[in-house]
Amino acid sequence: MKTTSTNKPNKGSYVVLQDWMIEKLRLSGLELIVYAIIYGFSQNGLNCFTSTTRYLTFWTGKTKETCLKILKSLRQKNLIARKKKHVAKIGSKPTYYLCDYWATITRFPEESQERILNDWSKNSTVLFPQTDE
Repeated sequence: MKTTSTNKPNKGSYVVLQDWMIEKLRLSGLELIVYAIIYGFSQNGLNCFTSTTRYLTFWTGKTKETCLKILKSLRQKNLIARKKKHVAKIGSKPTYYLCDYWATITRFPEESQERILNDWSKNSTVLFPQTDE
């Protein structure tokens, strides 16, 4: 089961920033906001963030290109993973893809997550398993 976000949040929507995202993962600024959004959609270990970049541009106030760079940076740090989904070719328009994103920590058993976060905070070169497709 996947949770799909819309292009723009519903009125009254919010993003939760958690202390461990700052203290253990050492995220800040736009990376923190984007990570928190993806974590929020995937925190149960089953769901994903699936949307166009318009949702992220709303929360960050930045361009699509900037949001794509942030997503790439978070993937390179193995803090998030993605799976590309071929959507369609519409008429003469080229084929396009959507991506499911999830916070990699959410795919580990809950009892392992604290240890992983502690290891990460000591040495950010500790990598989560690569799960991008």
